Amino acid sequence: MTLDERLAAFKRDGFTVFEKVFSQGLIDAWKAVYPSIVDRQTPLGQAAPTLWLRSTLEYEPKLLLPAVANPVLLDFAERVLGPFVQMDNLTFMAFPSMAKEEAEGRASGWHRDIWAYKPTHGEYVPPLASNAIAYLQDLTDEYGPLRAIPGSHRSRISIAKEDIGKPHADEIIIPVKAGDVVFTHAALYHSGTPNCSGHPRYFFSIYYNKSWLKCRDNHQGPAVQSIVQAARANEDRRLLRLFGEDPLLFARANSGFSRDDEEMWDEWIAADREALVRETPIGLERWQ
Repeated sequence: MTLDERLAAFKRDGFTVFEKVFSQGLIDAWKAVYPSIVDRQTPLGQAAPTLWLRSTLEYEPKLLLPAVANPVLLDFAERVLGPFVQMDNLTFMAFPSMAKEEAEGRASGWHRDIWAYKPTHGEYVPPLASNAIAYLQDLTDEYGPLRAIPGSHRSRISIAKEDIGKPHADEIIIPVKAGDVVFTHAALYHSGTPNCSGHPRYFFSIYYNKSWLKCRDNHQGPAVQSIVQAARANEDRRLLRLFGEDPLLFARANSGFSRDDEEMWDEWIAADREALVRETPIGLERWQ
């Protein structure tokens, strides 16, 4: 699919699936390092390990920068959000397995993501944020498939509190293989399914938001700031924005809005590419 075709499908459905974005070698390396990051993020004296990992890039920049700054994902993110793409957070989680009888007939919990809204008029509105969701194994029935309600990013649909954990009449199952990425609109209703595989289900979420919003990850650590410094030297505006540095933000966010957003975005994206000192981003090259 071309970017235009993907964008049209995204506007209609609220998601698009990129196949085989991440290699098996990279997936294996992420799985292997997960226990070490858990150990480092679990506070001293805390009995239960911290399984829901945040600000993860600071802990393993060499392994994780190729994911958050993947050019295929960023090219599309800029078509959805404009050249205002910031990394709100990188979440890494291994969901434990449960008994099959406990998981049967359940959804994990229907929700829209942070920075979303409840649609009111049925028209597509560009999101303030989007999720790039990857799973590090095929999502079989046992591992727990990803559910979504297509078009719910444009629909006034609501789900009652008592129905959040139940399958929905309008849901579909999104087929996801290891290394695929599901790119979602923040207002898309979606849910996981309980894992009853007997093994952990590895979930990897790169959450992008508009660069003027606050972000949940801490980008001020030495590892991330080394990437920022390298990006600054390369005049890599896209990589800088990813971690909260956007010197053109106020000029572009105060453009007058007399032209279509996507027309302006295309011009700004082209200008950002022309500013690059080298086509290969120094930050990515340094950490690979």
